[in-house]
Amino acid sequence: MHKNEKAMGLIMAIIVSAIMGMIFPIIARKIAGPEALAAMPPLAIMIITSVIESIIVGVIVALVIPIGKIGHAMTTKANATPGSLKFGLINSIPFAIINGALVSAIVSFISVAQSYAHIPTGEKPPLIAMWFGSWLPTLPLSILVGYVFAIILAPIIAKAMRL
Repeated sequence: MHKNEKAMGLIMAIIVSAIMGMIFPIIARKIAGPEALAAMPPLAIMIITSVIESIIVGVIVALVIPIGKIGHAMTTKANATPGSLKFGLINSIPFAIINGALVSAIVSFISVAQSYAHIPTGEKPPLIAMWFGSWLPTLPLSILVGYVFAIILAPIIAKAMRL
């Protein structure tokens, strides 16, 4: 059963990370300043690279951080029955927060660093300020998207895997 739960976590990470990888380049372009926007690659390239990066980071996060165990501990403490709505709502919290925050932070940093490299030297703002200004506004949305999709996908994937 433990192996299946880990596989479910990986499947969830792949799907949710891919969705986030499609959504957030669009948002990044909407909130980017003129210098950053001029340094960005075309949207299609941003989406393709963002999806690939998001999936890779999402899988690494799923393999390194025991998100499933954290969710299980939270549902046990809350006396939530597996398969119930309460269980799904509580179990999705760690996935949404951890996966949403880490994947968005890392992928955002990679994207901003690539754009930063194309800004002329005299016009460059500090890299960390540029990244933080790009990532921070998307963080709540990253967590929300992760949470909503985790709630929707977890029962479907669990049923398909007969967990």
